[in-house]
Amino acid sequence: MVLWLYFSGQLSLYIHPRYHLFTAVMSMIAVIAVLWGVGYASQPNAAKASASGDGAEHDHDHEDELPAGRWSMAALVGSSVLGVATIAALVLLPPATLGSVTVENRAINQSGLGDTAASLEAARQGDDASFAAFTVREWAGILRQTSDPAFFRGKPVEVIGFVAEDPENGDVFYLTRFVVSCCSVDAQPVGIPISLPDWESEWAAETWVRVTGEFVVNPNLEENHPLVVRPQSIEPTEQPREPYLF
Repeated sequence: MVLWLYFSGQLSLYIHPRYHLFTAVMSMIAVIAVLWGVGYASQPNAAKASASGDGAEHDHDHEDELPAGRWSMAALVGSSVLGVATIAALVLLPPATLGSVTVENRAINQSGLGDTAASLEAARQGDDASFAAFTVREWAGILRQTSDPAFFRGKPVEVIGFVAEDPENGDVFYLTRFVVSCCSVDAQPVGIPISLPDWESEWAAETWVRVTGEFVVNPNLEENHPLVVRPQSIEPTEQPREPYLF
């Protein structure tokens, strides 16, 4: 299974790319060890005894060869069936990314923002080209550092992510990505607030979209977001080949 994910380019749905090669190599070693073990177990007792130099003992155990061979063959067939079933399941039910259910169980922007001071400095010195390379992670980190509207003036936002509900603010949704440090178990959701009244009538949760716009003062003073993105456009987009940020 791990090797199939590695060669199909989907292993990053589970672990950080820095561990891909190590994981693939260890999986190959495990497969070779299993195949050797199955091959050895399927040998007749006589061959095993000869290989171990214990031919004399074989004469006393000759009557056990047939049952042992049958059990070994059954184990081989069972392993083959399990392997085929696993591959079929991967093809018919491809790996799915983490989604809104995980977001609900893990606080957005609680961690995973990286070096927020560096993001702030990059935004301070950046131009439109550098802003275009920012992801929701960088923008969320900058929001952690400052909520001064003047800082964001003239800085265009163009990011992609999936729609996640903000349970405390009905006119806002989070444009969200997951940040993975090691594997999907430690994935942390990061996102930026998008102001769009009645957004649920247009966009379902977990829909991947591209948002362009700018940060402005939140028109709803009762909400807990000092600044929100006022979208100029929201368009559906394909999930990236690597949906997680690293």
